[in-house]
Amino acid sequence: MNRIPENTYAGYFDYAVRICPETRHFGCLYGHRKVIARDISVSVEDAHGTRLFGIEDFRQAGYEWEQPRYGSWVRLILRLRQGPETAPEEVRLVCSVSREGIFCQMEGLPEGMVPVFRGDLNWGRLEDCFAVSLDRKGGGGHLRSALGPAASAADDTLFDRKTDEALRISGSKKTCLGFSWERNAYTFETRGGFSAAVLRHVYESRFGVLYRPINKRNTFPKPPAGWMTWYAVQFDACEETVLENARRQKEYLQDYGADTIWVDWEWYHSGNPNLHPPESVSFFSPDPVRYPHGLGYVAEEIRRLGFVPALWVGPTSEPAMTALCREFEDAICAERQVWCGQYFFDITDERIVEELIPRAFQKVREWGYSALKWDCLPLTLEMADRFHGLLKHPEISTEEAFRTICQVARETVGTDFYMLSCSGENDRPVLTAAHIFDAARIGGDVFRWKEFLSETVGRVLRLYPYHNVMLYCDPDNVVLRPEFNDFEQAKSRISFISLLGLPVTIGDDLTKLPMDRMELLRRALPTMDIHPMDIRETEPNGKFALINLFISKPYESWNVVDVLNLQEGEGEFSLSLEQDLLLDAGRYLVFDYWNRALLGVFDKDFTVSLGKGASGVYAVRRLAGRPQLVSTTRHITQGAADVEWVRWDPAGFILEGKSQVVKGDDSRVFLYVPEGYRPKEGRCSDRLLELVLDTSRTGPVVWRAEFLKENP
Repeated sequence: MNRIPENTYAGYFDYAVRICPETRHFGCLYGHRKVIARDISVSVEDAHGTRLFGIEDFRQAGYEWEQPRYGSWVRLILRLRQGPETAPEEVRLVCSVSREGIFCQMEGLPEGMVPVFRGDLNWGRLEDCFAVSLDRKGGGGHLRSALGPAASAADDTLFDRKTDEALRISGSKKTCLGFSWERNAYTFETRGGFSAAVLRHVYESRFGVLYRPINKRNTFPKPPAGWMTWYAVQFDACEETVLENARRQKEYLQDYGADTIWVDWEWYHSGNPNLHPPESVSFFSPDPVRYPHGLGYVAEEIRRLGFVPALWVGPTSEPAMTALCREFEDAICAERQVWCGQYFFDITDERIVEELIPRAFQKVREWGYSALKWDCLPLTLEMADRFHGLLKHPEISTEEAFRTICQVARETVGTDFYMLSCSGENDRPVLTAAHIFDAARIGGDVFRWKEFLSETVGRVLRLYPYHNVMLYCDPDNVVLRPEFNDFEQAKSRISFISLLGLPVTIGDDLTKLPMDRMELLRRALPTMDIHPMDIRETEPNGKFALINLFISKPYESWNVVDVLNLQEGEGEFSLSLEQDLLLDAGRYLVFDYWNRALLGVFDKDFTVSLGKGASGVYAVRRLAGRPQLVSTTRHITQGAADVEWVRWDPAGFILEGKSQVVKGDDSRVFLYVPEGYRPKEGRCSDRLLELVLDTSRTGPVVWRAEFLKENP
């Protein structure tokens, strides 16, 4: 059978383009991923954005395929004639394919005509992919985060955390990514042209790490939240204080999203190592005075209260010449008295690797714990370096030995178990085995406000790209008590951690924490599945830190912005909607969450004044021109954690929604009522209608507001 070539396909190495003759839409293909961009249409607009014509409007189309003999590309050309009156006599869609990617442009257009390419992207599973900007410049001290399939005006790339690969889309004039809930797909629009390129090994090449995607099948599919002994009660920790705080957490925080209780290092450290703890207390022999019923009993009681039991471990060192030390005495490489111990084991020694580490981590599982915090790792690395010549196998690098013991621990507890590395201030312990752990503590102690600024804010700015991509970035405890914070500083701490989606580890004695600060914890729970939107390290600017959280829900997209004053005194900060918040041009409502106040309607920028150590949290929603949801009190994300849906009935002028509430909570919904509308019931204050929700029980509540349309 004789067949006439269609000339509708062009491929070169892994890239290919295919045009559908019926619709003249085209798609892009890449290797094993197959279709990566589909249903791409091309229209032509004038400089004002008015559509003039599309390539489907031409009555005559011809296809040409060409490849130079010694060239490194192939080209597919669609020639179009007999178009509408607004179109030139002939235009050409030229698709060039090479090893570097796909580039498409329109030829034959006069000046003032701009080709616009639109289509859907197909880049892995949606739960693994998110929009990012790989090379965004500026924005010192600015962090962008996202909840759901959000995208901004700055984004040009879809990153797949499952594979460490990215799909970059660009146009010569403008690129805009978005998401269609109707089509359940990321979308794009480029102006001036269209190009697609695949970037492989993004994190490995950019940061020099061994990449592994975050494990969402472990104990915590989203960051954990719960009380920890060390910051709260320090060496007063014992069985009684643990369970007393667990019961307090159940009463006041469980319904809000607290899910964990952490037993920290005091279970076999009686104080400073200089105090010479009893030799009878070791990793396998918890302090019988502090924990008379044993750690297994504590884990059982924590689980009975409805929480995940989590345990501190440090099996690479011992605080004294314990029975464990004597058992492995020939495998001790260093004796140096430091905060966590005195005797450090040789991590290259087969007995440590094959006997001690598996035994220790199996014991944690036998006790009934489902999560652990592995401490002393920076010192383990340091001792292996300082005493490397004394190791049994000095030919093994410290990094290799370190990764080996971490991998043995992982294989012992399994992939369904949460492993947190307590890594601290230096990047080396955080990143050397980041592909093995589920989380990493990324900074030092944060009791005092200055420590929070340096060890939380400073370190998070640097390491946030890894959060919820490779592992959870753990900022250490949230300390809210008056001893270390005034109330504004306490709000700043919880706001910063919550809007980045970081683990919330409670570092205060819940039996003594004032209720106004307990209330702050409630507004931050549950933790949210938030990811970064910039794959880069960021440095503080010394003036303020800005978190710009993009939220995408089927019913609405909005931003929640946190501005943290880093100055020694009061500061005034002006935020540009387009330049700082990366929003499209338009008019926006800005609502102050903590003060429950509408700041106003803005189209360019807005200014806030903040005291020393204070921060402001603001919901920024595009003005709808009708009554609309502007904020809720339940959670700091102002709708993302609690609002399931919102509907506007334009015929009946009815706005209704469904919210999740907690029994006894003061849950409110704030609605903006623009000019031309007034509520059928209730009064507006500063154009806000406040609805108090029924919280007689925990669960969903449907709310509803009817409006009257006023004559213009």
